[in-house]
Amino acid sequence: MPLVEIEYQIGVSDFRKASYYGLFLRQRRALLIFFAVLLVSALYAAGAAIGLGKVNLLVFFLAAAYLVWALFLFAGEERQIGAYLRREDNLLGETFRMRMDDKSMRMEIPSRGVSFSRTWERLACAFELSDLFLLYLTPQDVYLLPKRVLRPEEIAALRQTLRLRLGDRFGTRFLPKKR
Repeated sequence: MPLVEIEYQIGVSDFRKASYYGLFLRQRRALLIFFAVLLVSALYAAGAAIGLGKVNLLVFFLAAAYLVWALFLFAGEERQIGAYLRREDNLLGETFRMRMDDKSMRMEIPSRGVSFSRTWERLACAFELSDLFLLYLTPQDVYLLPKRVLRPEEIAALRQTLRLRLGDRFGTRFLPKKR
């Protein structure tokens, strides 16, 4: 990966995408069950509507309970996002400076006096979303890198570097799975 130096800011949209991705990672199994219950309930309702069987209200009660659970889950995430936005020390709108090569990354937030350097191997993990790279220094400490600040060839080079240096700790849907 050739040397890349960029300067960027994180917006609310970037933060919200990263927050919801984290929610889906943490609640993956429960959300899969939720979507399966809703799908089965919809199919059951369609079948009952065309006369394929007798209606059992328990199915709809279960679907409604899961729907209420999901609404509380998403409302809780929105509440956490709002709480972060209200914090004086939030990093949205701050200028980030990043320098990357094939061995390491260096991040600076000049207004906060933050400066650190990491080799790629020392990252806990990284994920590539459609608009962002999520670079986890630790399981709780994540930095967002919007793709909009990178050229297409830089995105491809970063993707390959992360795959090479992190292996299974890098998640992306833009590369075929390693065998």
